[in-house]
Amino acid sequence: MKPYHQMEPETLEREYSPSSCVDDIMVYINQYIDISAQIRDELKDNLTADVKYGPEARSHMDVFIPEGDGPFPVHVFIHGGYWQELSKDENSIAAPNFLDHSIIYIAFDYTLAPEASLFEIVDQTQRGIISVLKNAHKFKGDKNNITISGHSAGGHLVAEVLSIDWPKYGYDTCPLKGAVAISGVYDLEPIVNTTVNDALGMTVEDAILLSPLHHLPKEACPIVFTVGENETSEFHRQTKEYMVACSVNGIETSYIDMPIFNHFDIILELNKKDSPLFQAVLNQVKA
Repeated sequence: MKPYHQMEPETLEREYSPSSCVDDIMVYINQYIDISAQIRDELKDNLTADVKYGPEARSHMDVFIPEGDGPFPVHVFIHGGYWQELSKDENSIAAPNFLDHSIIYIAFDYTLAPEASLFEIVDQTQRGIISVLKNAHKFKGDKNNITISGHSAGGHLVAEVLSIDWPKYGYDTCPLKGAVAISGVYDLEPIVNTTVNDALGMTVEDAILLSPLHHLPKEACPIVFTVGENETSEFHRQTKEYMVACSVNGIETSYIDMPIFNHFDIILELNKKDSPLFQAVLNQVKA
């Protein structure tokens, strides 16, 4: 029996509400908005905006390309927002740091619930990463050096990408060099009984099918996991449980301690060259 099976409804709601650990979530959301807008303006000459990867209206991404001829390593960042909020527009934050290290930075978008079901969001994201792999050369990218990261709901989507049936798309094994899963959710069953599910409309059966914990990759690139110290016990438990399951399944995993940080300020560390979070990505790129 998992801890969430024994939680009172109000406790369960709090455990799956990252904002319960901070005084005001909008302080961080406004940072995302303001910093990203400033960066897109400052790097407009390096930005190819709204690159399509699929037929859906939000199947697009912002591609920040370093100066030079390339080919450059590529990093794709998948945003959070419980699959129903935010977009690529608030997630240009780390672009300057990646460009400073001659790495293409992609802010990745996807359709939000309830316009799309979570099954559709997972499929859309998987197709998007395949598109990046197949078309990296079109924006000076190195198809053999592509890494991904995702935050919160994006962490879940990173895990779902790693479960792609790679041979279906012409790859013998996982073609990604590395993945970083930040404060993700890997067992969706407890979310069914929270207000998060109002827009998602998942049944318990849906949640099980959509839970990375229940369909581990047969093999995958190395995965780095992290969660902020100031996050709920369930976010910590989920991260460690999925990481252990992957490790037992033969996948190379590692964990980064992020003391002091919460669910929202942790991703700002991707734009700091000396942060353990960015260094973990850089190590995968250089491996």
